[in-house]
Amino acid sequence: MTNDTKPSQERPPIVVVMGHVDHGKSTLLDFIRKSNVVAGEAGGITQHVAAYEVEHEREGKKKRITFIDTPGHAAFQAIRARGANVADIAILVVAADDGVKAQTLEALASIRESGIPFVVAINKIDKPNADINRTQASLMEQKVYLEKLGGDVPWTAISAKVGTGVHELLDLVLLVAELQEFTGDASLAAEGYVIETHRDPKRGIAATLIITNGTLKSGMAVQAGHAIAPVRIMENHLGKNIKEANFSTPVQLVGFDELPDVGLEFHTFKNKRDAESAREKILLERTKKGTTSGQGEKEERFVLPIIVRADASGSLEAIMHEVSKIADEHSMVRIVLSGIGTISENDIKSAIASSETPATVIGFNVESDANAKERARQHGISIETFNIIYKLTERLEELLKTATPKRIVEEILGKARVLKQFSSRKDTHVVGGSVSEGKIEKKASVRVLRRKVEVGVGKITNLQSHKQNVDRVETGGEFGAEITAPFEVAEGDMLECFVTKTM
Repeated sequence: MTNDTKPSQERPPIVVVMGHVDHGKSTLLDFIRKSNVVAGEAGGITQHVAAYEVEHEREGKKKRITFIDTPGHAAFQAIRARGANVADIAILVVAADDGVKAQTLEALASIRESGIPFVVAINKIDKPNADINRTQASLMEQKVYLEKLGGDVPWTAISAKVGTGVHELLDLVLLVAELQEFTGDASLAAEGYVIETHRDPKRGIAATLIITNGTLKSGMAVQAGHAIAPVRIMENHLGKNIKEANFSTPVQLVGFDELPDVGLEFHTFKNKRDAESAREKILLERTKKGTTSGQGEKEERFVLPIIVRADASGSLEAIMHEVSKIADEHSMVRIVLSGIGTISENDIKSAIASSETPATVIGFNVESDANAKERARQHGISIETFNIIYKLTERLEELLKTATPKRIVEEILGKARVLKQFSSRKDTHVVGGSVSEGKIEKKASVRVLRRKVEVGVGKITNLQSHKQNVDRVETGGEFGAEITAPFEVAEGDMLECFVTKTM
């Protein structure tokens, strides 16, 4: 605090780095924090959200900046959007050799929706085919008007690979932060957001939190949704134990009683008892809402149940986002159970009991323990593991297509009106008519409508036009038809011609 009457003080900016995949976001952060987060990531794509704190000197003063590293792959759009909402400032990275791309537009939409200021970093200026002017023009087409080019969006040209322009970029970030006058109150109990969660086999459930206001101290308790953790083991972004942290600081807190959802807002209480009281209120409110909504709905689509285990909550959320898109009006994939960590025997038990159709167990960057493998073998439960999201979704699409029951679908070919009845004996009726819409075909089925009421369904066994046998008659054509049906086809009836297909 600066004094007793004004508890607010300058708060370091929380910065999110966004942009298209392969445009150099992780390389930029690597250079800033002098460490490599890309090595070992499947496909060379950063797949988890993490937060890092750095110091940068501007005009002789050292100031802190907190960076949120959001994944760049399209599957992580939801995480990237949330990153913009948590952050104060965004850096939009655009490659000078590639220009504005699809995920650049997604990132830009997230930034604009959140309403936060942003800085443009035109990266890869060291590439032989780099064209800064072309990149600037592609940004202007998206109504991103840069400073010194008739606009007010700060920008700089950089090479994240060798560090050219990175110092100037950080200067711009701090300048924007000064203009925005971000402040915090260290006297308040900490609040902020859950950025990442994971289950440590030795220490239990841990979550990365970013504090947006207030102070977090040992002895307090944190509540995020249903999850609660006493503040005992708290680490900074370097993994060092700390006793206290305040606004704009990322911390890892160990000891949650369950996995909190990524993106949840967290609140801090004096002790665990107060945190549990807050949780009880949330549970009570949700129970009340649950009794008044969602009742009486019937699922008519075929459902392929799956159980998902992932290495981290960021990956799990991305999988859930992609799985929600694997559906049509007749079938869908549903996650019946999900979690972080190794595939266990309990997952297999849940798969067996999940529904009439046993669930498939999916692992992302995780393995199965021995008991899980043995029980799965005994009960014929399929366990499939992946380390690339799009491979996982492709496989689920295959499984859904294979498992979905075949459907008989009607394809309407056309409509006709009966103008004359020539003969009718037993189940065979000869009529003349005219095609009013589409076409009618030999061997197709016909639905007979009399004064808009269905009489029944017959079949065209023979078809003639101009006294010649034909296979079909198109719109406007007149025809003679032999129709097999267990009822009379009369003058004035409407014929709806259709075929059935198995899908």
